Amino acid sequence: MKRSFLYMAILLLSLAAACSSGDDTRTWQVKEITFASSEDYSSSGADEVWMDVEFTNSKTGEKIVRPAFWDGGGAFTVRFAPTASGRWKWRTSCKEDPSLDGKKGSFTCKEYDGDLEIYRHGFVKVVPGRKYMEYADGTPFFYLGDTHWGMYTEEFDEPGPHAGETGAESHFRYIVDKRVQQGFTVYQSEPIGAAFNLTDGKMDQEDIPGFQTADKYYGYIAGKGLVHANAEFFFASAMNAALASDDRALENISRYWVARFGAYPVFWTLAQEIDNDFYHERGDQRVYDYSSNPWVKVAEYLHKHDAYSHPLSGHQENSYYTTVTGRGVSAGESGADGGGASVFADDSVAERTGHNWWAVQWSPSLNGPVSPEMVLDYWESSRPAVNYEGRYCGLWTKDFGSRVQGWVSFLSGFFGYGYGAIDIWLYKSSYDINSDSHDGVDLISKEDKLKHWSESVDYPSANQMIHLRNYFESFNWWDMEPVLPGDPSFSPKAAAWAHAKTPDGTHVLYFFSREHLTGTLGGLAPGLEVEQNWYNPRTGQRAEPLFRTVNEEGKLVLPDRPDTQDWVLMIKHHN
Repeated sequence: MKRSFLYMAILLLSLAAACSSGDDTRTWQVKEITFASSEDYSSSGADEVWMDVEFTNSKTGEKIVRPAFWDGGGAFTVRFAPTASGRWKWRTSCKEDPSLDGKKGSFTCKEYDGDLEIYRHGFVKVVPGRKYMEYADGTPFFYLGDTHWGMYTEEFDEPGPHAGETGAESHFRYIVDKRVQQGFTVYQSEPIGAAFNLTDGKMDQEDIPGFQTADKYYGYIAGKGLVHANAEFFFASAMNAALASDDRALENISRYWVARFGAYPVFWTLAQEIDNDFYHERGDQRVYDYSSNPWVKVAEYLHKHDAYSHPLSGHQENSYYTTVTGRGVSAGESGADGGGASVFADDSVAERTGHNWWAVQWSPSLNGPVSPEMVLDYWESSRPAVNYEGRYCGLWTKDFGSRVQGWVSFLSGFFGYGYGAIDIWLYKSSYDINSDSHDGVDLISKEDKLKHWSESVDYPSANQMIHLRNYFESFNWWDMEPVLPGDPSFSPKAAAWAHAKTPDGTHVLYFFSREHLTGTLGGLAPGLEVEQNWYNPRTGQRAEPLFRTVNEEGKLVLPDRPDTQDWVLMIKHHN
């Protein structure tokens, strides 16, 4: 009797899935279809049960194959984000479990009609040879990220002890909402503190509640229109020898990760500082080194099972140790493995693994110009680069340094910036909080490092990120090329600056040393009429334009800054 009831329940669930109308389904947003197996995998796990669902658009013929994921017991789910409107048909395949094989259904999808950019334009992609990311429809994507390595430790359904006077009902949701208001477009996370464990290379029944909790975080981030730059599985130093050498286990958990989260707008970033041998060099792990790095395999498997080809990178070590080819690496002469090159530097490795952008860890100087060698190593790569991690505000820098990092990054050809603040980059962290730090300009005291997220979420620099974004989005920022120290077109008098230009002759200079001095721009057409505009990156206000004529030597003496704070100057042809 119980067996008959079980099969009846399975039949009803399958019919419900097959008959799903999907009237509420919109392009690029997640649709879930659930299935019930006749088997209960609670004891054994379902790692070797590979269920796929092929979706076909009836009008265009487009086919997308998505892996389904085991959700405990006999439950399986597929998540699918339709890339176009119309009628979609689906069919399951599963050799290992006949009760999951050959199911059919269809649903209708309508065009997304909301205001969120990620669904209006489609998932973010990387186009080979372009130095910026773009949405599916070709619109340039402005990468402005916020760092949460301990996302899962941020309370989802309660304010937590650090909420202060915010009035937050949810620690996690409050910060997401705030960052959306502040203009951020990316949420950067690591699985530190997650309530699941994949270091054994398999999914157990005990892991499922943790993954179901993760669904809430991923779903909320996606629902707010942020792209989730998420690292895979666990902290890099947790990789063990058994898993590192077990290709099947690595593929199983990679496939599961793609199945569970790959229908959301995401970037894959693999793990913490994994593209050389950082943790091996430090002694945190002795399992793998540069030549045996298992994260290359992880990247390959993620790429293999991801039908959407989401942007994929490996969170790099600090640029002191590793860049692209090792060019500009300061530690290279002291024995950085691989000469300071990334394990993904070779184009053949990149093609096999889907590695198509650089998640750079760079803390540019706050009192001098950039290092040309390091910047050129990324600029001359065919892949775009994002300054994914720098100094965190309230830990290793203050508002000035956090602001400088963003402006310098974009003007140096890193078309993206990952911001971070104390008690948000890693909730309740005790890392390096017991001593003062100095970033070359400001002292960050032990008292500064004890601030809670309820204060750091509203740091001036966080609110000033919208000024950075608004400024660059006022012109074709993706056309900028960095002008580096030694370039004859600019003779600086200022001690600290960053400079970029566009093909139409527009120059953007950011001056951040605490002085009035600027410099002279050269290589211009004699007699050319130009317009000069000062922009205040702290307030988002523009000064009245200044009109000048290039002298007969093709030079333009730039005006002094309005005061000794940091300022942005744009020089363009006056029409």
